[in-house]
Amino acid sequence: MSNWQSITLLTLLMFFNTLTMAKSSNQYSLTNETYKALVSAQELMSKEKYSRAEVELLALLNKTNAGSYDEAMVQQMLGYAYSSQERYQKAITEFEQALSLIVLPEVVSHALRYNLGQLLLIEEEHNKGVEMLEQWFEVEPSPSNDAHALIASGYYSLNNFKQTVMHMKIAIRNKELAPENWYQLLLAAHIELKQYSAGIELVELMIVRYPHKDPYWQQLAFLYAQQNKEVSALAAQVLADRLELSDGEVLLRVASLYRYLDIPYKSAQLLETGLQKSVVIDNQRNLSFLANSWLAAREREKAVTVLKRLAEKDSSGESDLKYGRVLFDLEQWQASSEAFDKSLQKLKGTERGTAILMAGLAQFQLGQLKQAHFYLNKAKDYKSEEKQALHWLNYLELLIESKSVAQRL
Repeated sequence: MSNWQSITLLTLLMFFNTLTMAKSSNQYSLTNETYKALVSAQELMSKEKYSRAEVELLALLNKTNAGSYDEAMVQQMLGYAYSSQERYQKAITEFEQALSLIVLPEVVSHALRYNLGQLLLIEEEHNKGVEMLEQWFEVEPSPSNDAHALIASGYYSLNNFKQTVMHMKIAIRNKELAPENWYQLLLAAHIELKQYSAGIELVELMIVRYPHKDPYWQQLAFLYAQQNKEVSALAAQVLADRLELSDGEVLLRVASLYRYLDIPYKSAQLLETGLQKSVVIDNQRNLSFLANSWLAAREREKAVTVLKRLAEKDSSGESDLKYGRVLFDLEQWQASSEAFDKSLQKLKGTERGTAILMAGLAQFQLGQLKQAHFYLNKAKDYKSEEKQALHWLNYLELLIESKSVAQRL
């Protein structure tokens, strides 16, 4: 059964009730022939034999008097037959003609306006669809949440985002478990209106409900970025308090959010806690994330501890190189030299040039000038390191020469 068929089922039931009432009503009476033909068409439609029902209804329509109640009822039924086959333009035509006769009971006309408005929106006739639904809202004593969501979608297509927000808020507020796409529509309207605070509040709720959906984290990061750093940090903390951080994937997403907001220290703290509690897997990817967070927070000593663990897991040599560079920055020359040597046992490609250059600089700092010269001479063979290696080689050769002169003197 199609979405349209499901939505119009109640309206069809109302139509058939009206059909039964029309048999005995003086105000709304059908000819015996029309009544029997409509009942026959209804039975065919209940068996999803829409094409046969259409044929019978078209034959019946040719026999009805123009502008009569019979004609309006047949046109309405024909509209349902077309819509059930997803032939919406034909359904729209029949519904509009049935309404234009102004002979249907108000309860039927009212339901028909809603269905017609819905079909117009499906066919992207948004102005007419919203106008028809507004007529329905004017006399509907208790509009459903679905009705509010429907007209909100129409207003969104017309770029009337204020009306979208108004109707979607009502729809979501009155529904205990609103569909996910309702939240998405409301969020889109908030963003269009630059209502970032309202958008943040909504997307935080969406993340709590759907914590594993990537787009919502990205949208939240964007919205947080519209605020100043202090407010963003506070908002991220409030969100973290509401989330179940015993879920490793969720914890990693919160940590990534802190990094996006340029709050690396909080990111690293959260990751460290997750690793200690075994919520986050102690693997190469997560250790690299943690090390980079500590480095971004300028906590080199803490980064060194993580990088040492990471280097033991990484067979590529890249982590040994990074470990060595951080040790070099901390002026731990001997430890950095050993790390560079380890990286050279594993590294391949252009990064070998960087490792060789750094190994030479570490040897220079250790006063091992011949070893430094050896590494730097090899580093100049790599295009990316050639300029820097030659600079250090020239300096080193001048230094060696000056020492030699001093010794001779």
